Amino acid sequence: PPPPTPDGDAPSPPTDAESPPPLPEADAPAAPPPDADADAPPLQQPHLPDGILEDIFLRLTTAADVARASAACASFRAITSALPFRRRFRALHRAPVLGFLREAFYAARPPHPSAPAARALARAADFAFSFLPDDAACWSPRDARDGRVLFSAVPSSHGRGSFADATSTTFVDLVVADPLSRRCVRVPPVPDDLAAPVLRWGMLDFEPFLAPASAEDLRDEGAPFRVIGKVLCEDRVAVFAFSSRTGEWRSHGSSELSNDFALDALYERRHYVQGCFCWLLEWMEKLLMLDAGAMEFSIVDLPPGNDERRFAILEAGQGRIGLLNIGRNTLDLYYKAWPGKRNGEWQHETKEHPLPDYHWRIIGSDEEYLLLRGISLDWPWFGSASSESPDIEYFALELKALQLERMYVSKHKMLHAHLYRGYPPQISAPTL
Repeated sequence: PPPPTPDGDAPSPPTDAESPPPLPEADAPAAPPPDADADAPPLQQPHLPDGILEDIFLRLTTAADVARASAACASFRAITSALPFRRRFRALHRAPVLGFLREAFYAARPPHPSAPAARALARAADFAFSFLPDDAACWSPRDARDGRVLFSAVPSSHGRGSFADATSTTFVDLVVADPLSRRCVRVPPVPDDLAAPVLRWGMLDFEPFLAPASAEDLRDEGAPFRVIGKVLCEDRVAVFAFSSRTGEWRSHGSSELSNDFALDALYERRHYVQGCFCWLLEWMEKLLMLDAGAMEFSIVDLPPGNDERRFAILEAGQGRIGLLNIGRNTLDLYYKAWPGKRNGEWQHETKEHPLPDYHWRIIGSDEEYLLLRGISLDWPWFGSASSESPDIEYFALELKALQLERMYVSKHKMLHAHLYRGYPPQISAPTL
């Protein structure tokens, strides 16, 4: 209660007319601050020089990330579409698998991670190759590498994409094509003075293919390319090489073979690993290798085994060459020191099987991927007389991590195809 007054009476309560004393200034409620930004100009985003942005884009993980960044604004698009940037990006990042090529282009479909880029490429490119020269009856694809496709002229009895023409006893006409830029370059014929010796040796087969682009090629504004021609004769194998830098063919000599050896090499699938092209001669239990730099052949013994193996060749790490056998329930790896480094026996180990229970066949390969055809063993028709057509699935198997990625499902059973690797159209550089 309030203290009494000096007269002893209690104080009177304040009336409505009286108001409480004002609060001290420190305790008064603060007035809302004025809007400091009301009249201020809007903040501008900091500007990064194009050189720094280019370095940032080069560090993006995938080509799809760069494509999305290029769609953000016109200035980003100008950086990523410039030829120097595209050259640098191609030199730093391996090209993803976008599909495979046979008589047509089969673009990767979901859930493959490259499906969006593959779909964009299929819309932008001419995979009907309508721009090829019309002075041949038809053209058949023989190889695909670095965004280019190598074609050979074939007789009119074979349609485009037919692999009945996989062997030829003559030096066929060749064309290198870029489906995205719709350009092609005719490769001149092998000169008579170079061709005459192999014709005398009894030519059995001419196999043309593209050599991988070197780091220097990727930086060169002229986008040069090389075509290699392996010639099998009755008792030897010879090699020729064409360079678009010089516009000329060169002969790189020959190596002697037995007659049976040459016949076994006639229909074997070509592999490429660590700078060497390889042909598995399983009947002879031999491996024929061509060093793409020195243009020299060598022969390596395969590990002994049975005829049921279908090997793929890969880099096994630590300077070793590897042979991967894809069985129904096993994944066997054989490896040894790279030929020419030191001698050694084949070592064997069984890998964890990452593949579903399919009937598998290798129908294409490059240095980093296998193209696999798989048919599920769960189909009731498998091994029976059922006329039902199964789904045939096509996969890319990344060899380093043994990661399997499904690309395509079809009713059509292909025996051979070429992996097609490239970049989204927004960052693809012309290859011809």
